[in-house]
Amino acid sequence: MKMALPRLSCIAVFFATVFVVLTSSGPLKASPLPSEADRPFFERIKERAKTGVHDPLGDHYYWEDGFHLVTPKNNVRIKLDGRLMVDGGYIGADKALQDAFPDLEGGEGNFRDLRVILTGIAYDDIYFKFDMDFASVGDIKDIWIAYSKTPFIGEIKAGHFREPISLERLTSLADITFMERALATEALAVGRNIGIMGSNSVFEDRMTWAAGAFLLTGSFSDVGDFNDALTEAFGTALTARITGLPRYADNGQTLLHLGFSYSHQFRNDQRAESDLKLRTHPESRLTNDVLVNTGEFPTNGMDLFHGELAMVSGPLSFQGECFHAFTDANAVGNPRFWGFYGYASYFLTGEHRSYDRSRGVFLGVTPNHDFHFFEKGWGAWELGLRVSYLDLNSKDIKGGKEGNLTLGVNWYLNRKTRFMFNYIHAEVRDRAEPLIDNGRADIFQLRFQISL
Repeated sequence: MKMALPRLSCIAVFFATVFVVLTSSGPLKASPLPSEADRPFFERIKERAKTGVHDPLGDHYYWEDGFHLVTPKNNVRIKLDGRLMVDGGYIGADKALQDAFPDLEGGEGNFRDLRVILTGIAYDDIYFKFDMDFASVGDIKDIWIAYSKTPFIGEIKAGHFREPISLERLTSLADITFMERALATEALAVGRNIGIMGSNSVFEDRMTWAAGAFLLTGSFSDVGDFNDALTEAFGTALTARITGLPRYADNGQTLLHLGFSYSHQFRNDQRAESDLKLRTHPESRLTNDVLVNTGEFPTNGMDLFHGELAMVSGPLSFQGECFHAFTDANAVGNPRFWGFYGYASYFLTGEHRSYDRSRGVFLGVTPNHDFHFFEKGWGAWELGLRVSYLDLNSKDIKGGKEGNLTLGVNWYLNRKTRFMFNYIHAEVRDRAEPLIDNGRADIFQLRFQISL
């Protein structure tokens, strides 16, 4: 049932805002002490947390951008942190979409992300990660281990993680420019599966490559489900990605990124579990409705070709990707599906997008001046404009076509905290079931995001 922003989300947003204001307010001081009279209270707390404590066995515990544990000989280093995203907004729809989706229109709010993330390093070369999202009823995102110095390869990773495809898919949700990934990325770019992958960067980090073999398992909610996922996989996939930096200057203030990915899925059209379904939300998770959807159909496999391009020139950046999927599905005429997106962003306060040369993805933004309520410093302000399109109509499949125009405004208070606003105008055409000849929706949504 649609309602105004739920009470729990309102409370979370209220306390999060109060927290940001108080911790950003600059010269708040505790009662003067003889040796620390001029030091702000929160500064003293932060320094004490960084120093931490040692237990009788010599383990070191401290807090710095998360909780850390370091063993006496520095052989194992573990970090525990988390992330919170709270969304709220309103969806307006015309009669065509209201008839097709009676619950689409109205105000809504939710916890988009509520993560607990454990990462670690053992003996300098072994990395591991466990990432669970409690906003999705305990959905395990990442659970993997990697060795970084494999001869002739570089890094070998095994476990449950993202397949190497799509710049936007591989960039963290906490670091992308808009609140949600584009239509084609969500519908066509493969997400997380269980597999093994090799990757490396070469030519002084001017080129990256990654290739892996995966079982098509999707997400699971319990570590005990891991064995079930292995035995009940509904297919396998081979996926590879290569990126290059023809231009990189001024520590990333100027760059040109190019990339190409390919994935082949092996499925069995005699197994119902292997049926393919392509669909996507309307670049908003305020609703569970998907405006375009192929429905399930039997297939022996799918080939996905993908290209990506990104440019950064100081505060101005561009990014775009194109996807084309070819299915081996004789029963429905071997349909083909495609989509793309392109966007521009500009930092009014002069920052630029950060880039990880070792992986070929973008990172989070660090403001030139963090926000302080009583001091000069308003954080970073970014404007974005995106066009996206997805066509799920081909042969006997009439999943619909959707085109979206999105305007985004981001306020980064510091590198861990931001407020986001997105306005999305969505148009849906030529869907068979439910029947939509031409429907329109306007979505207004806000997000508060904070990481430890």
